[in-house]
Amino acid sequence: MFQNIPILLGQYRPLDSFLHHLDARAKIIPVTLILVLSLITSSFGFYIIIILSLFLALMFSGISLKTLAKNFQPIFILIFITVCYHLLFSARNSSVLFSMGGVKITRGGVYMAAFYSLRLIIFISIAFFVTLTNSPSELADSLTKLLKPLEKLHVPVSDLALILFIAIRFIPILYEEFNAIKDAQIMRGVNFTGSILNRVKKTTSIIIPVFVSAIQRADELALAIEARGYRHGQKRTFYSHSVFGIKEWVFLFASTSLIMLLFFMI
Repeated sequence: MFQNIPILLGQYRPLDSFLHHLDARAKIIPVTLILVLSLITSSFGFYIIIILSLFLALMFSGISLKTLAKNFQPIFILIFITVCYHLLFSARNSSVLFSMGGVKITRGGVYMAAFYSLRLIIFISIAFFVTLTNSPSELADSLTKLLKPLEKLHVPVSDLALILFIAIRFIPILYEEFNAIKDAQIMRGVNFTGSILNRVKKTTSIIIPVFVSAIQRADELALAIEARGYRHGQKRTFYSHSVFGIKEWVFLFASTSLIMLLFFMI
């Protein structure tokens, strides 16, 4: 269904924009603040304004709205499941809006469905925003620099950054593996059309090989890392030396101020 849709999450797009030239730390701090405030607030206005701002930022970075809409299509399935769950099972004691076939849709259920769907969209939009405008190596280096004070508490910051880097890089690789295995299964006569139940059953012929391939790749990667001399707890240098300059400070101050103002006003 989504075979011809390129997965943007985890795939850095080296475009010439203001956000691409910003140090990753200047973007990680505001989006982290958004994540924290999103878990605290119950304001629909906050969610909607943040989502629109993130989409505008992505479009400002050179990503077309059509491309974003196509890449959000798989996410709509997850949002649909979230909506159905809350409509059917959440806030059953609130007032009933309408009932059909014994299924009651309550006012509280509608509220919860909209609330958690918007929160999910915010989290996904932030993931797109960060991965599209920063390469995995930049994100790993920035995370190491931001969390460096935690090394005094014996937190393995470098190892965490390496895990993040590998996880981001594996997303497009596993997606390509998924498509390759799906094409191979179609050539062998597997039919992925029909009812939803039939599609779910046939999906196991893709998921299991992808899972086995992921384990094999992880094992090969572990051997490659060990062969290159990676050791836990050793001090490491950075391949690129980013500079947190005036434009980063201005962007950080302006974005965090607007986010906090929005949080307290709405």
